[in-house]
Amino acid sequence: MHSPWWKHNLTSTNSWRTTWRCSLSSGHIRSGVTTLQNLILRKPLIVFTPKSLLRHPEARTSFDEMLPGTHFQRVIPENGPAAQDPHKVKRLLFCTGKVYYDLTRERKARNMEEEVAITRIEQLSPFPFDLLLKEAQKYPNAELAWCQEEHKNQGYYDYVKPRLRTTIDRAKPVWYAGRDPAAAPATGNKKTHLTELQRFLDTAFDLDAFKKFS
Repeated sequence: MHSPWWKHNLTSTNSWRTTWRCSLSSGHIRSGVTTLQNLILRKPLIVFTPKSLLRHPEARTSFDEMLPGTHFQRVIPENGPAAQDPHKVKRLLFCTGKVYYDLTRERKARNMEEEVAITRIEQLSPFPFDLLLKEAQKYPNAELAWCQEEHKNQGYYDYVKPRLRTTIDRAKPVWYAGRDPAAAPATGNKKTHLTELQRFLDTAFDLDAFKKFS
């Protein structure tokens, strides 16, 4: 008799600690150095990040956020106007990595900073069920959606969706805002790339986008 698949999954059994696409420079320091040093049993760590964040001005953090007494943030919650009055928030977007900066720029351009909250998942595996439950409960009137820059069949949607649904006890659907499925990871055409990017941003901030499916 074969063992369940998850018993052979190194991340599911917490043999590995995988941090996907930290959106802040302090996240790389905390996940890659301090967090592992504090573990009694050292575990392999995998960090994925694009080069575009190396010099991104909004991804910078001060040394104060890397000093003793600070810690790696598995989830970075919304801290703008939407967090001040959660009951007015109509959509809660979850994302990971540099797409966060595309989302915040578009949200500001549309003047939707009170209607749309954005939560960053800095560590996808092991999945932060506890922290994401707090985020979902904070915005009781909000739709939930996962945003990614990758194509639907190449990003993290299929991994995140069932776990988010489990987190909220299937109380709400988790919608998708991103590129359509594709055989190739990139279009190879800048104009097409930007068109696809704008299309998924339109979906993310169109508050009526998912009504036809509900």
